[in-house]
Amino acid sequence: MTDFSNIRIVLENPKSSKNVGAVCRAMKNMGFSNLYIAGNTEVDFQKAKVTAIHAFDLLENAVFCSSVEEALSGTIISAATSRRRGKKRKYFSMKPEEFAQKIIPMSGEGKGEIAIVFGNEVSGLNDHDMALCNTAVKIPTSDQFPSLNLSHAVQIITYEIYKEALNNTEQKGYRPINREELDGLTASIAGDLKEIGFFKQVDDSDMRIFFRDVFARSGLSAGEAKRLDDIFTKIRGLASR
Repeated sequence: MTDFSNIRIVLENPKSSKNVGAVCRAMKNMGFSNLYIAGNTEVDFQKAKVTAIHAFDLLENAVFCSSVEEALSGTIISAATSRRRGKKRKYFSMKPEEFAQKIIPMSGEGKGEIAIVFGNEVSGLNDHDMALCNTAVKIPTSDQFPSLNLSHAVQIITYEIYKEALNNTEQKGYRPINREELDGLTASIAGDLKEIGFFKQVDDSDMRIFFRDVFARSGLSAGEAKRLDDIFTKIRGLASR
């Protein structure tokens, strides 16, 4: 029995209520139930019900948030889905199957919240919301017509996660750190580096994002995070001597 109770599907300002309904159906097909809708958007429940069919309960229980940042609160890792690349976007993108392999050991009750963020049908995710996420997922498509329907994108990624889960052996005794703990770790490391003069020529904001994204993708346990923090604290102490 697969357990995706800790995985959130986050829709950023979806434009079509029928698409939202189709997303619900795609999610339920693969055993997902946590739907988050972020931004100032209104969903017509009657229109959505037409395409949701027997998955309308997902919309009835959906969490509505004012922003993507709010929807990511408490998560241990978050992935932005986008086909576009750019200077202010992610260093690289994983294929859906690669992402599935990465997060399956983190999935299941008590493992910490995971978010997969999908941009709206018109403009996709902007640079700000991309930066809020730890990694990116790109679905390979033809250059002649690369844009996917929102519900199709959700279906592909949730299918890959479901497929990977069928062959996965659960890892016991492992709890990855959550978003707030991760922010605390990166702030502590950045502070240690600043104390030894590392940031005299470099702005620390980019380095914080870099550390945060790398650590999130690695799925650090609480013990590993503490050890890293201790290492950088010791480096600061040695440098001060």
